[in-house]
Amino acid sequence: MALDELLRTLEHEAGTRMEEVLGRARAEATALREAADAARTARREATLRARELELRAAAARELEAARRAATRRVLEARAAALDRVRRATEARLAGRAGDPALLPRLRDELADGLGYLGEGPVVVEASAALLPDLRRAMNGRPEVTFVAGRTAGLVLRAADGSLVVDASLETRLDRAWPALAIELARRMEEDR
Repeated sequence: MALDELLRTLEHEAGTRMEEVLGRARAEATALREAADAARTARREATLRARELELRAAAARELEAARRAATRRVLEARAAALDRVRRATEARLAGRAGDPALLPRLRDELADGLGYLGEGPVVVEASAALLPDLRRAMNGRPEVTFVAGRTAGLVLRAADGSLVVDASLETRLDRAWPALAIELARRMEEDR
């Protein structure tokens, strides 16, 4: 019987040992599955975070591009509006080239311009409609020649070309335009 008893004890110990080994293997397999699940979850979350960052960056780039495009359109529209204002102003100035209401100012500017040019032959360009009145303002100064031009205002030239006094309204607009454009743009921005 002792042999039977020994066999049963060995079988029992082997069964117990097998259950322990199986239990540890199952626990280890469960731990490995949980670790793999946790690693997979961590990788998924990291991938999602990375993708979210990519999408946010792409959205920020698109938003910035849209802002730049909108700003460009506003600036182009403002430039077009300023161009229309400038063209309308130039047309109005051209329309006033022969306006007799300019005569008092033109007479003063003629005297000032002649003062800059000094003695000697001078050519004065002005609107043909205003030339007779401007000639009379010279009291017959013989070295001044008047020629018809298309400009509103006066352009005085030394006959030798050494000096030009441009008192035309067009030139004044050219000089004043940068400051006027800034002021007009500021007002447009306020109205917007």
